[in-house]
Amino acid sequence: MHPVFDLHCDTIYELQQLGTGTLAENSGQVSLAWMDKAGQVTACFAMFVDSEQGNCWRSAQRLHERFLMELKQNQDRIVQVRTTDEIRGSSLHGAILSCEELQILEGELSRIGTLASWGVRLATLTWNHENDFGFPHHLAGGLKRLGFSAVEELEHNNILVDVSHLNDEGFNDVASISRKPFVASHSNCRSVTNHSRNLSDRMIRTIADKGGVVGLNFCPSFLSEDWMRSSIEAMVRHAVHLKQVGGSAVTALGTDYDGITGELEIPHYDALSLLWQALEKSGFTSSELQAMWFENALRVFS
Repeated sequence: MHPVFDLHCDTIYELQQLGTGTLAENSGQVSLAWMDKAGQVTACFAMFVDSEQGNCWRSAQRLHERFLMELKQNQDRIVQVRTTDEIRGSSLHGAILSCEELQILEGELSRIGTLASWGVRLATLTWNHENDFGFPHHLAGGLKRLGFSAVEELEHNNILVDVSHLNDEGFNDVASISRKPFVASHSNCRSVTNHSRNLSDRMIRTIADKGGVVGLNFCPSFLSEDWMRSSIEAMVRHAVHLKQVGGSAVTALGTDYDGITGELEIPHYDALSLLWQALEKSGFTSSELQAMWFENALRVFS
């Protein structure tokens, strides 16, 4: 089995919302039981908040507490990792803390330092609503003044800027001021499926030129016109296009597990071998697949 690096899952949020199940065993798409079957998995566990519900910072604190509790209860199976050395050096599954929706800060940039102290290594500037920093994929407008400051502060604290969910104008602003690689942790190709959450070819090339990666998202509506089914065939189309446009070094995995619904042909990590086989048949080499599965994502965290 090949090591897996998943740039985005919503599992901690789902566990907190549902109030049932644990990271060890639950009814969702990510659990330690499924991770064990897949081999060794490193996953970015997102602290997601819906800014329209308010109390964003307190919600983030609760999610962080839940994250720590789950790791403590399963310390013989999974460990929080922050650096490439920690990821490579562990024989356990790896958990990276990330942030989805920077309104988590409630406008206080000083809290980015707190996120860094928690071990957050990746953060999206927006989710699906306008916030203090910018606009989501379906709205117009570039980064706001606080958004420009946030990019600088995130990079200063060694937190990767994540442009998934951000609109095109905001993306251009990030590209113009970023000094480090940035990523789209869970996004696909707009030329293959015309959805505003997906990336244009120009955006893919920009991320590649900056040394970043794009995590292949398993959400049905981002993969094809069939919004109810996520198929391997559609995943292959996006992965092939991603490689053709940005090169193999830009490819990565960003499943969006526990944040997506529908009939998933790859419902858990253990079925990723089916996608590997399909991509081999499409022309990916073994070294390119190893990079997509693990090494490319690892590189941007160095």
